[in-house]
Amino acid sequence: MTQTASKRETILAIGLIVLSTLLTYGALISRLGFYRDDWYLLWTAESQGTAGLLNLFRGDRPFLGWLYIFDFSMLGVAPLGWHLYALFIKVISALAFFWLVRSIWPQRKIETTFITLLFVVYPGFYQQPDALTFKQLLLAYTGALFSLALTVQAVKTNKTNLKIIFTILAVALTAFYILIYEPLIGLEIARVFLIFYLLYMQNIKWKESLRLALLRCAPYLSFAALFTFWRIFIFQSTRKATSVDVLAVNFTSLHGLTRLLVETGKDFIETSILAWGAPYYQFTAQAEYKNMGLALGLGLLVVTASAGYYLLVREQDEAARESSLDWLILGAAIVFVTTLPVVTAGRNVLFGIQWDRYTYQSVLGAALLAGGFIFYALRGNLRWLALALLLIGGVTTQVFSEIYYRDFWSAQRSAWWQLYWRAPQIEDGTTIITALPSGFQLAEEYEIWGPLNLVYHRGQPLKLTGQVIFPQLAIDLARGTVEQRLERGTIMVDRDYNRVMVISIPTTKSCLHVYNGSLLELSILESPDIALIAPYSRTDFILTDAASPAPPTQIMGIEPAHDWCYYYQKMNLSLQAGRWADAARLADTALTNDLRPEDLVEWMPVLEAYANNSEDAKARQVSKYINDAYTRMSLCQRLKDITKWPAGYRSEAILDNLCRSH
Repeated sequence: MTQTASKRETILAIGLIVLSTLLTYGALISRLGFYRDDWYLLWTAESQGTAGLLNLFRGDRPFLGWLYIFDFSMLGVAPLGWHLYALFIKVISALAFFWLVRSIWPQRKIETTFITLLFVVYPGFYQQPDALTFKQLLLAYTGALFSLALTVQAVKTNKTNLKIIFTILAVALTAFYILIYEPLIGLEIARVFLIFYLLYMQNIKWKESLRLALLRCAPYLSFAALFTFWRIFIFQSTRKATSVDVLAVNFTSLHGLTRLLVETGKDFIETSILAWGAPYYQFTAQAEYKNMGLALGLGLLVVTASAGYYLLVREQDEAARESSLDWLILGAAIVFVTTLPVVTAGRNVLFGIQWDRYTYQSVLGAALLAGGFIFYALRGNLRWLALALLLIGGVTTQVFSEIYYRDFWSAQRSAWWQLYWRAPQIEDGTTIITALPSGFQLAEEYEIWGPLNLVYHRGQPLKLTGQVIFPQLAIDLARGTVEQRLERGTIMVDRDYNRVMVISIPTTKSCLHVYNGSLLELSILESPDIALIAPYSRTDFILTDAASPAPPTQIMGIEPAHDWCYYYQKMNLSLQAGRWADAARLADTALTNDLRPEDLVEWMPVLEAYANNSEDAKARQVSKYINDAYTRMSLCQRLKDITKWPAGYRSEAILDNLCRSH
């Protein structure tokens, strides 16, 4: 290949890699938000500033505190900035991988391009949309890839000054990535493998190649060894995974060694083989056709662009007959040595909420292994068919992850905006128990108190607490438990189960239901868990006459359109405050604009508004809209059981309209 043709091929390859990354991870980026651990990070940054962020990671990964201080100073608290940042890191990571494999296999131009695409779309890790939390993992891996590539350059160059510069930069990046995310330390053994291979391919005998590889990697191995000693024996970590006791059990007991062997073997298979199919199946098994069309369409675009690149450069490829068995062997070895530290620390791969992150330390090896199999074991059209299927499957999995997180963010935004409409302010010390629709369950309490305090008390100490549904919750409510919990070792959460408000969105077609245990209007679509605890809920913690805080647009995005749920919340607020005429006017406006609920129980505030405002004809008409017999029977019985109605309620009119036969 001429120099001009080689440059042209490199530009085409880089363009294809960047385009594929943008198509895979950027299609829905403007509709993504904050999730899971993001919330305590956001709250800490807003309420405690620099000192809070440093304290947050002091007992875990101290360097991360400084990194997040820098990140927040650049990006603030708007979600789009974080997602663009994570996408940028992903692009740079792909180019770092490309530089690494091209440096080792410069003649395998087509193969190295396609193996980089496999790295880009690798479907075993699909937490890219959780940008604020997992950008640190992406950043650490990018640093590791650049470090490996610089080591290769240091080995290949004959200029002493360049060797020194490349080595210094590579060691600095080694410190950078290990200080961010220490489970990547297995890549230091991968470095030895790659340098040994590079030397061996220069016709140096294997023993001498191994000696030279260990010598060239000595600075990196020395740093890794010193870090490991410091982390285990000197640093006072609050994380159980790095405690001496855990590591001792794993390496000295028969049970620990058996677990280490079995789990490493399982994770090896999951990371290198099952990752290419299991997440795809989980996302697509019950997918909507429109989402499938989007995901497959983007996958086909990547494959089409890849085919175009291949057709343009295939005549110039110089490595068509070169075996890729070395990729298979190197890939398998790298997956194993990078998986081992994670399993040793008590973690393992699960294709579920965030546990898929324990594949990412091995993605270099997984891409080499998959590419090695395709280019060594398969021939002709079968090779390109397999490659196309892996690319389409990888892109589809990542796009479906974006779709899930898009919808998750939509559910969260809907909940917090509706609560903002419903409650101008909430009394300090209230515990808000929150449930989102099935599929978007909240896992940790900070996913509730984080956004709540950012909405109502931004930049202030923690004034509202939250809780998710868990098995013992009903017992704590019955006992009126009062407790303290230290989150992340720095955030003290005071929780009083005597001061509870239960809120829920039963289905994706329902509004947010803020339950009043003494006037319980429970949807038949509600989960049994919420039905069990809703009687403990009190709405008198909502301060109906307080001034609302500024709209939370910077974090939650622009205020949603005032649809049915807006009027539903405002009607309930007016009813709670005893402003019957206001509630009736809101009902009139909603009906005039042809806004109707999907969940039949949401007709109740309209019925109550008209009944309490003595608009009996309208009340009778609205009662007919609650036309499901079970819903009517359930509501009627619940309201009949009320012994003390709120002051001013025309209970007879409400019961008469609801309980009569139509």
